[in-house]
Amino acid sequence: MFRSILKAAGAPVALLAIVSTSAAAQSDLLISPFIAFNSTGTSTRFAGLALTLGGSGLAIRGSGHLALNGTTPSVVGNGTDRPWAADADAVLTFGGHSFGGSRSFAPFAFAGIGTSGASTQNYESRRSNWSYGAGANVPLAGAVDLFGEARWRMSEFVLPTAPDSPSPTTEFRVGVSFHVGGAR
Repeated sequence: MFRSILKAAGAPVALLAIVSTSAAAQSDLLISPFIAFNSTGTSTRFAGLALTLGGSGLAIRGSGHLALNGTTPSVVGNGTDRPWAADADAVLTFGGHSFGGSRSFAPFAFAGIGTSGASTQNYESRRSNWSYGAGANVPLAGAVDLFGEARWRMSEFVLPTAPDSPSPTTEFRVGVSFHVGGAR
């Protein structure tokens, strides 16, 4: 299963690597572990990690998450679902600039492409998608921020207003970001 997640996430990760090498010299790297949950009413929680490369303004982010438990009833027979997702996003930050060496509150918006799926003992499903959302970083101390965001995930490559388009699913993430390196 882990091998299929890596294979499915290969294109977004490769895109992230290509874009990130050109901006690495003047950029900030954020390592952000997070907890995510959907608004569908299920009790499934996800643990994930996001890597963001960029300073204030435009940044590139790659992220992925996996269900913390495998006890969700399967929709395709015996076994259990193990939902997961991987995303590559362009992030636009509004604020958060350094004023006298300290960072400030930084709202942000993002859009990107991704893949998501679930695995059981007998079956594996994957689906490409796109998503968009907004959030905010709040500086805690030194190089540590608290962040929260809401993501609307479209299960198909269609506009939300298109006829017969599926309803987007809402995902919420909360975590901490650690700033590593970069010019300040």
